[in-house]
Amino acid sequence: MTDQDLYVNQLITNIVNASNPNALDKIVFSRSNGDGSFTTRFNATNLDFYIFFHFETNKQVPLSQKDTLTWDIAFNRYKVATNSGDTNRFGLGGACLVNSSNFDEVSSRPSSSPGCSPFVTDTSATTQGIGGAGAVYIGNALVTEWYDYTIGFLTPTANKIFLIKSGTGSSIYAVKIENYYSDAGTSGYPTIRWKKLP
Repeated sequence: MTDQDLYVNQLITNIVNASNPNALDKIVFSRSNGDGSFTTRFNATNLDFYIFFHFETNKQVPLSQKDTLTWDIAFNRYKVATNSGDTNRFGLGGACLVNSSNFDEVSSRPSSSPGCSPFVTDTSATTQGIGGAGAVYIGNALVTEWYDYTIGFLTPTANKIFLIKSGTGSSIYAVKIENYYSDAGTSGYPTIRWKKLP
C-alpha cells in the first residue's frame, strides 16, 4: 500500500468517525505536567453528541456507556456535562466552583474537605451560545459558564476552577478549562488541566 493509499484510507476513516459517537479518537492529546496534573484536549466539534472522558483511566468513553458510572466529564463544543442528574440518573457526579484562582492550591486540598459545596448536578438548561442565540441543552449549567464571550471568541474566565466529582462519587478532580481552540484556531477543542484531589 502506498503512502497515498494510507492517506486516503485515514481520511475516509476520519470522515466516518466524525459522525460516529462511539469512535474513540476524540482525545487530541493528554499529557502529564510532571506535578500530578494532566492537560487534555478534546475534539468536541460535533454538534450532535458529547465526548465522554474518564479521569482515572485518562481515556475517552464511548457514547454507548453514557448510562454507566465509567465516565466523569463530557464536552459538546463549549457545553459541559458531568455524570449526574438529567445526563445520567445513575451517576453520582456533579460540579462546584471553587473560590480560588490558584490551581496548585485547589488541587492539593483533601477530597474530604474540598472547599466548595454543594455539588451541582446536570439539568436541562439554556445558555447564551455563540452569536448570542440561546441554546437549550442537557448538561452542567455551572461548568458550562466557564467562558467570557466577545464577538466570535470564547475565552476561559481566568479565576474559574471547578471541582468535578467522578461518576462513582468516590473521587474529586480539580479542573480548569484553559482553551477552546485547536492549534490552528478551530473552535470546539476544549483543553483542560486536571488533577485528582488527595
